[in-house]
Amino acid sequence: MSIKARQYGKNRRLSFVLGILALATLGIAAKQVYLQTVQSTELIKSADKRTVRAVYESALRGIILDREGEPLAVSSPVSSIVANPRQMMSTLKGDFQRLLTQCRENAQSDAQCPSVLDSNFSEELRELRYRRTRLQPLADVLAMDVVDLINRVEERSARGFYYLKRQVPPAQSEAVMALALPGISKEDSFQRFYPDGELTGQIVGFTDVEDRGQEGIERQYDDWLSGQKGKMLVLINARRNPLSVVREEVATAQGQNLQLSIDKRIQYLMRRELLGVMESYRALSASAVMVDVQSGEILGMVSLPDGNPNNPAERIPELMKNHVITDVFEPGSTIKPIAVAAAMQAGVISAKTQFSSGTMRIGANRVRDVHNYGSLDTTGVIRKSSNVGMAIMSQKLPRGQYFDFLGNMGFGQLSGLNFPGEQRGYLPANQKLGDFSYATTFFGYGISTTALQIAHAYATIGNNGVKVPLTLTKRNTAEAGVQVIKPEVAQQVLAMMQTVVEKGGTGTRAAMESYTSAGKTGTSHKVGRGGYMKDKYRALFAGLAPAKNPRIALVIVVDEPQGEYYGGLVAAPSFAKIAESSLKLLGVLPDNIGKSSEVELTVDKAVFEDNDLAGVSAFETE
Repeated sequence: MSIKARQYGKNRRLSFVLGILALATLGIAAKQVYLQTVQSTELIKSADKRTVRAVYESALRGIILDREGEPLAVSSPVSSIVANPRQMMSTLKGDFQRLLTQCRENAQSDAQCPSVLDSNFSEELRELRYRRTRLQPLADVLAMDVVDLINRVEERSARGFYYLKRQVPPAQSEAVMALALPGISKEDSFQRFYPDGELTGQIVGFTDVEDRGQEGIERQYDDWLSGQKGKMLVLINARRNPLSVVREEVATAQGQNLQLSIDKRIQYLMRRELLGVMESYRALSASAVMVDVQSGEILGMVSLPDGNPNNPAERIPELMKNHVITDVFEPGSTIKPIAVAAAMQAGVISAKTQFSSGTMRIGANRVRDVHNYGSLDTTGVIRKSSNVGMAIMSQKLPRGQYFDFLGNMGFGQLSGLNFPGEQRGYLPANQKLGDFSYATTFFGYGISTTALQIAHAYATIGNNGVKVPLTLTKRNTAEAGVQVIKPEVAQQVLAMMQTVVEKGGTGTRAAMESYTSAGKTGTSHKVGRGGYMKDKYRALFAGLAPAKNPRIALVIVVDEPQGEYYGGLVAAPSFAKIAESSLKLLGVLPDNIGKSSEVELTVDKAVFEDNDLAGVSAFETE
């Protein structure tokens, strides 16, 4: 071959190689352009997934306060210890294999080598022993059994997230993080604490481990108290522990505080008194509610038995049930002042209207009083708690007007508190009632109420007939009410109720040394599936104080007292003790100075008989 031909072939091969190199360079350049432009966003996101993660910052929950600013619910910092079981198992397995290789090469290289190389055990058991050694410090700090800890992690080895322990104190969580174990991190949060425990537990309620309201005020005002949880993107290391904040995506906003209408001092007085009543009469339960007559604020609300919301074991329905709003019952004679107000409002009776007493027939049925009091005016009907007088009154008042009046007073409907578990009670459809059944509603049978509804109705009477909406939060401005009773009617009924606690009335033990009072006793026969239950009663007293210018309405209910069961004997004394002490705390000036000698201390049971044991003695069917 000629020299020229050989040179041509050489140049041709060189050109081919250069062409290949040029194409490769061009391809690399094109790929770089593609990566930097078209695919850059996807690559960044992919990298972020490996190095950046979202961290949520818990918001500090708002404080719940009583009306005087005393804390009822506060939050303290805690942490949740988080495990990544998949990472933990993978890392521990890798660490064991590396240590095993190292020890095989040099048995003196690590203090764990004798255990790792122990031929008396299989490699699987040696690895398990290694895990136990590595995780024992973590178990010690968390006060957990190390075998249980290992089992929990192994059972979730395919998962990337697991709460190992919740609500750990800060010092304990810091001790965990100091161990620098693979796959272990922490989430900071808050735990709710209730300084007064049982005292306000049924009102305040409690939160769950996620700090969400589950009962009571905590549940009702959860959105208000919760605030806004924050969100940050953070740079993490190989162990997925945060290194630095990349950016804040959602700012953390603290929850708002909430001030209740409840006075913790009054709450204490009520609970102390009810505990004594429960013990003295071996009662099934006892409850009390106090309402500020003018503002509609609930100053105290206690139900026994109760539970401590700080103790999860006591967060059970039997202990957290608020009987004031959940228990419905026939109100007995405590309805009589309200029925009288309805009849006077309609103009069918006056304070001077005369009524017979003793017994009367309504169709095939007979209504009777425990005693024949002769002729009674309207005040006498209330003072002696005459069922016959009330039955005669029912014949004068059209049913529609009566039940409309009860509805306007708040019976048969929710109070507007929106408190979890509240019951509306029951009012019958008036067109379905016979004359006798209608008559019994005038002395508190055939209808059902809650203690809260009775307190609200009495507060309306004490407020010159103006019904003010109830509230569990403190009111700084007056709330407009609705005139549901004529002022003159409300004042006359209040005066009638005052005679109940005076000598000769059924509620003399509700009389106080420093203040006048007005009210009504009640002894309600309990209803079961088969009708009225033998020897099971509710003793009630509902009243107002001071009688001359009422500040508070207070209702006491004692469920199934043993031995004595009349409201005038069982519930009225508690009314007097709670009301007198509370009025002094509220700064109300005494209006009964020098009259303490008039308080009747008789123990004659006949004086306290309410005539309203409808299941047995108040009426009969022939």
